[in-house]
Amino acid sequence: MGKKMIEAHYNWQDQSAKVDQQVVQALQKELSISETLATLLAERGITDAQAAEDFLKPSLAAIHDPRLLHDMDKAVERIQTAVANGEKITVYGDYDADGITSTAVMYEALNGIGADVDYYVPDRFKDGYGPNQDAYERIIASGTKLIVTVDNGVSGKQVVESAIAQGVDVIITDHHELPAELPQATAIVHPRYPGSDYPFPDLSGVGVAFKLVWALQEEFPEEMLDLLAIGEIADVVSVTDENRALISLGIQELRQGMRPGLHALVNLAGVNEGQLTDQEIGFTIAPRLNALGRVTNANAGVELLTTLDESRGRKLAEQVEAANQERRQLVDQIMEAASKQAVSPANQKRPVLVLAGHNWHQGVLGIVASRIMDETGKPTIVAGINDGEEVAKASGRSVPGFDLFRALDGHRDLFTAFGGHPAACGLSLPEDQLGPLQEALVAEAADQGFTGKQKQPLAIAAKLAAGDVTEQLYQQLQQLGPFGPGNPQPVFLLRDVQPTNVKTMGKDNSHLKFNLSPQLAVVAFNQGKLAPLLSGQGMTVDIVAKISINEWQGKRQVQLLLEDLQIAGTVILDRRTNHLTPHHFEMPGYYLVYSDRLRQNIAPHLPAGTAISPAEAGQIDFAGRQLTVVDCPADLAAFKTVFDNDSAAPALVRLLLYEANSIYLAGLPTRTDFASLYRFLARQPNVRWPQQRAAVSRHLRINEVRLNLMISVFSEAGFVTIKDGVLNLVADVQKTDLKQTDHYRARLAQYQAEQTLLFSDAGTMAAWVSQCLKKN
Repeated sequence: MGKKMIEAHYNWQDQSAKVDQQVVQALQKELSISETLATLLAERGITDAQAAEDFLKPSLAAIHDPRLLHDMDKAVERIQTAVANGEKITVYGDYDADGITSTAVMYEALNGIGADVDYYVPDRFKDGYGPNQDAYERIIASGTKLIVTVDNGVSGKQVVESAIAQGVDVIITDHHELPAELPQATAIVHPRYPGSDYPFPDLSGVGVAFKLVWALQEEFPEEMLDLLAIGEIADVVSVTDENRALISLGIQELRQGMRPGLHALVNLAGVNEGQLTDQEIGFTIAPRLNALGRVTNANAGVELLTTLDESRGRKLAEQVEAANQERRQLVDQIMEAASKQAVSPANQKRPVLVLAGHNWHQGVLGIVASRIMDETGKPTIVAGINDGEEVAKASGRSVPGFDLFRALDGHRDLFTAFGGHPAACGLSLPEDQLGPLQEALVAEAADQGFTGKQKQPLAIAAKLAAGDVTEQLYQQLQQLGPFGPGNPQPVFLLRDVQPTNVKTMGKDNSHLKFNLSPQLAVVAFNQGKLAPLLSGQGMTVDIVAKISINEWQGKRQVQLLLEDLQIAGTVILDRRTNHLTPHHFEMPGYYLVYSDRLRQNIAPHLPAGTAISPAEAGQIDFAGRQLTVVDCPADLAAFKTVFDNDSAAPALVRLLLYEANSIYLAGLPTRTDFASLYRFLARQPNVRWPQQRAAVSRHLRINEVRLNLMISVFSEAGFVTIKDGVLNLVADVQKTDLKQTDHYRARLAQYQAEQTLLFSDAGTMAAWVSQCLKKN
């Protein structure tokens, strides 16, 4: 395959090549499964039938005893005492989806055993993450004697110990990174507590809360598996070991629709509840719960998950949906400004980005950082500064290969607050420290050997043809779910596909959709800008995509979700027009203009140096660039010579090929036309020219454009004279091949150029242009 004109965003890595085919065949035979499914199992290191059975059918047997967790007995005993003595208990949660579900699980369980229990979900903007001193003081003042944290607590040493000093016990249930100094709490239930022997370290906050409830009730809380599935998927924990079984069983529980508020939310999200998947939880349900904490207070989320009132559940679901719509609008607004900053000349040279804006809503900065990182492949910190404040709040996201926590950890003197891990962080800093932060991160990138140009790996599960993508295959793949870290959703490669029916979607045309066949569509979210590239003529594309189901108005159809693509050769965009507008000059790149006058007219509307003549074009290396051909050349050779230098072909050629006065439609004169004109002039001396041109045209039934050319040819051949505006035939003329005159040959060349470039079908025109771009 030739050079890629549109490069893949990721480094594609074929996993199927590493698989032992004998293992695949054995799995196929013993389990009666397809070759594709057997290959995917082998890629996951599952090489025998029993292991495959266990993997494909997760069960309770894979779930560990909750009493193996550190301090579990202490936690259970203290809660039992509080319930027996009628002491008030407050569940202290967190404002993300894991925290909301954790709070709901703990609150519902304690309420169910008769506890005097309340819950408090911190406000992202007033309280921040984790134990907050003022919030704890209010909780203590309300008469609380026991605080149970969920999805937080280990980083709150000072606040926790202050509560204990006031005679209030604190049980911490958490899963976050453990600090060097832990709080002296009543109990710390944590899967990675130093020295404990819990067999699986990757429970989320709701996973730990669920285990405490299990130990407290002394029976498996099956009715809470639905909440557990949402929290674990939302927190993107490892979907291996017991998490795989817990999430799988939780999805089954979710499909029952037993919680009125959650049932209403699923319906509002347009999801088929009875066939809910982990992908739909991750991309529709979890973001809606997260939206609450981003734009308002997340307490409504706990009530939504725990209410038994259908009417109240619907109202709360509508509140959540409204918060999600607001969140989307905020992200879109900030993305527009942040994206422009990200591609500035200075930032294009930087391996790590620091982007900042005034009044950027601080609840969505992490989403924007993640989106910019996906677009650029660079670690990104996005900061918002509210008017009247000097401190910026920021959120960062990073890619494999750059440890963001390590990069920031050595510069704590720049920050007023900081926390995080290698892939994500949150921080606050004075606005005047944003510049030094950017400089520090560039230096840290050099220290870690990170250039910002490394492509991240993308594992390709197998190669498929468009015809292989069926609902049957989708259903087979779902047996491998739930998907997530440690068990990724398979991504497939489809080579040399031809996009058709390319269009953008969404109110701002930000999404992309195209077809590979009438039955198979490809959807790409936030990739609307690719639409022009995929509309090119005579081109093929390699794509990598996930297989999903689109449900619309009761119809189910398999579709592909685009992950990445590459295009070999130049993209040729047919945008031929007979009317130029300002819209035609918005695309970046060079503009080749054959007409000197037209070039002078449009140059002021383009960046300096981008409106170029054919001579200038011959000196430019177009490799990887975009070129718009504005007008039609006078002959085909003028087009070919532009690309006769040694430079690589452009990534994209857009053809406007404007022509104000087409001669192709007028046609070329025939021998009969020339003979008719000659006989007419022999009979009609002293024709006033050009005054009588229209009359002669009507008489001979030869259009004026053709007639003009014929007179020019006769004049060049010496057949006629025009003196003082009077046209006459010359008496004695030499026999001449009129088609060899300069005027006729120039017109023939122009006619052929228009025939090929303006009046041929799109495929023929694109094929001719492609030939011009190929090197000898």
